[in-house]
Amino acid sequence: MADSSGRALELAFLGGFNAPRPQLVDADGDGDLDLFVQEVTGRVAMFERVGSRDDLPRFVFRTSHYGGLDVGEWYRFADVDQDGDLDLLAEQPYSYLKYFRNDSRRGAQTFVLAADTLRDTEGRAMFSDRQNIPQLGDLDCNQRSDLLIGRLDGTVARYEAERSQPRAAPAFRLVANEFEGIRIIGQQGTPGQIVPGPFGPGPSMHGANTMALTDHDSDGDLDLFWGDFFEPGLLLIENTGTCSSLNFRGQPVQFPRGDPILTSGYNAPTFGQVGGSGDLELVLGVLGGAYNPLRTSADNLYYLRRDSGGRWSLKSRRLLPVLDIGSETIPAVGDFDSDNDLDLLLANKLDPADLKSSRVYLIENVGSVTQPAFRVGKPLGLLPRYHQAPALGDLDGDGRLDLVVGQWGPRVAWYRQSGSELQAVDTAIVTLTRGSNTVPGLGDLDADGDLDLMVGESSGFLNFYRNTGNRTRPTFTLESDEYGGLKVGRRSAPLLIDIDRDGDLDLLVGSELDGLTLFRNNGTRTSPRFQRVTARLPEVPALAAPAAGDFDRDGDLDLVIGGVGGGAVYLEQVH
Repeated sequence: MADSSGRALELAFLGGFNAPRPQLVDADGDGDLDLFVQEVTGRVAMFERVGSRDDLPRFVFRTSHYGGLDVGEWYRFADVDQDGDLDLLAEQPYSYLKYFRNDSRRGAQTFVLAADTLRDTEGRAMFSDRQNIPQLGDLDCNQRSDLLIGRLDGTVARYEAERSQPRAAPAFRLVANEFEGIRIIGQQGTPGQIVPGPFGPGPSMHGANTMALTDHDSDGDLDLFWGDFFEPGLLLIENTGTCSSLNFRGQPVQFPRGDPILTSGYNAPTFGQVGGSGDLELVLGVLGGAYNPLRTSADNLYYLRRDSGGRWSLKSRRLLPVLDIGSETIPAVGDFDSDNDLDLLLANKLDPADLKSSRVYLIENVGSVTQPAFRVGKPLGLLPRYHQAPALGDLDGDGRLDLVVGQWGPRVAWYRQSGSELQAVDTAIVTLTRGSNTVPGLGDLDADGDLDLMVGESSGFLNFYRNTGNRTRPTFTLESDEYGGLKVGRRSAPLLIDIDRDGDLDLLVGSELDGLTLFRNNGTRTSPRFQRVTARLPEVPALAAPAAGDFDRDGDLDLVIGGVGGGAVYLEQVH
């Protein structure tokens, strides 16, 4: 897989990112910093650093659920007990702090849940609003961990770990409810701060926040970085004092000074040192704040590097080479360009480069029949609609695949390939009797030689339209808007495929939160009878939308699953 510029997407089928929460950590004890990224509640993915390429670190995907640990809404690796290895703090629902102690030796991490609720020295349960990510560091260089917790009013509470018995959970002493008088206000229109062009002055506000501590100026003490929901930049609050005499009372400034990074807001930073060079690196996850997070639904994992002269430069807005076109993707698979191999279409909710319409991208197979190689191309020339949902099939019998496209509303459109263009034949070939978010699926469900239409929608019911025309002139007639009484979770996305290769069509349906549901056809080719399969299916992203094709020509169907992250997951069928 390659993007439109030809850059290899080595991690193409990870599903994309919308709100990546990164941390640089030496997870395997080999002396370099690996990358952890949390995208979904409860789990964190791990990527091992294996070198560099084109002035960027190169990472290999290792696991989507590191250690099987449930981290809630946030995580933070740190040497909490000061024993020389990295422990883990995470969110205990709802908004408490749990502590995983690292009981392993260097390079072989073993985490044990030592406290499901950390407490201060007065015995009170410690609390951090679950949308805020705390930070740990030794601010005063006394070999005790300091814990900073950002509050929703823009203040910062500072705790310090008290010495505890070996293997016991640490207790934290409250040092200051309002550390150094810090009160962060999101800088919407505040003089001296830069906001993205489309946004004019507005009220200053505070909100969800993230923090990082690092000695960015190499003066021997830790400085504080703050990302806020209502702040388009990353704020630096510099320690102008020392370890023994802290001073964080200066004015926060957008970072890097003079050329700040500006995003949709709520920026989550993590810093690290690059090998033995002395250079610093910064990975910035854009969680999406007050400045329209759809703008950064694809460009949201920034990589910056500081050279020996202290200058920071932006190297990438997409550090991990993942297929990502925005959010809430819906795929379709077929030989779209009639060159005898399978191509991939991928649609998003709203395009980050437009925000006025969804786009359907052709991801062309430029490889061979048995060894596919894909390249992201330009979007197809469709009429502007929100949340377009493609399905492919030859409706008019001309030997070329046509396109039926759902949308945010109740209609499904039909486009015909005409030369190198797409011609809108009917912008409402069907209109739902109720519901919205139409997601079509095509298949000859009654084996009469033409394609019928199954349409999923927001409530989770399935709408079945029988083709009462013929293979060159389709006419779709509604037979049921609650087909078979079948219902999956909200936002049903149907796919008609012969998944068990018994000669009739089965039904695979994606949904918002309930993953994939398979209904096996226990009837016949002409009279289907669907029964839900209770066997466990592979885990897939939220807002799962399936498509299928035999990409490697091994005789079975592989799956491509769209989802909330804006990319796709590839599942190969094995026997």
